[in-house]
Amino acid sequence: MRPVPQKPIRARRSFETREGEGPLLGGAVPLICVPLVGKSRDDVLAETRNLAGLAPDVVELRIDAWDCIENVVEATGLISEVRDRVEALPVILTCRGHWEGGVKEVSEAAKDAIYEAAMEGGLVDFVDKELKYGETVLARLKERANARGVRVIVSYHDFRGTPSKEFIYSRLAQQIRYGADVAKAAFMPQKEEDVLNVLSATLAIRREFPDVPLITMSMGELGMHSRVVGGLYGSDLTFAVGSAASAPGQIPVAQMRSAFDLMYPGGVEAPNLI
Repeated sequence: MRPVPQKPIRARRSFETREGEGPLLGGAVPLICVPLVGKSRDDVLAETRNLAGLAPDVVELRIDAWDCIENVVEATGLISEVRDRVEALPVILTCRGHWEGGVKEVSEAAKDAIYEAAMEGGLVDFVDKELKYGETVLARLKERANARGVRVIVSYHDFRGTPSKEFIYSRLAQQIRYGADVAKAAFMPQKEEDVLNVLSATLAIRREFPDVPLITMSMGELGMHSRVVGGLYGSDLTFAVGSAASAPGQIPVAQMRSAFDLMYPGGVEAPNLI
């Protein structure tokens, strides 16, 4: 049995009743998320048509790639179209900062307005915000999101290297102290020991903060296997390639699912839902 959080999150509930039987973030088997990375409306909707054959557990909308991102009405409308097409699949809404791997720079006004509209309309299940925004901004987002049944992923990414285990631990712990419903961190390894640092820090955080679901990974070819084995150390979700990758080292969904079938046979869901 892998180390699971004591309070896993049901990843999709009815917006009206806050109930439902969606996939469990923090259950016996890590969830597989497919990012939608198209830039135009046609590209994004084309990606949704591939999802039935891929059968992911979760979908991430990387709206920082969208051509229409500065048009709040148009962008929100596209999120609504995706919501209709993915039906019951949980959706993570991400507008990644350009300083942390985002496709392009997006105004804070557009980000805030789109997040607010998507949460208010019940179009998404998670919103991702970088740790860099600080405790006050994250607390305000969490209050608005949780009131609408939406969970907040607080994230940290380093595409240049991997710091020490202690640094990784400190960033995840800070995310949790700032109110993260889910703590996320990703790093680019330069040597094998870097991958071990990510896995070791993940396990340490799981033991120190047993309630909070985690998403951690080591990127690139060198860290690719962390996306498969990370669940054994406490990571509760991994990203896999759908139509295209959103980060280096992502593995196609079918291959990831086959690996999970071997590593987590007969998985049983964890108790104590929140």
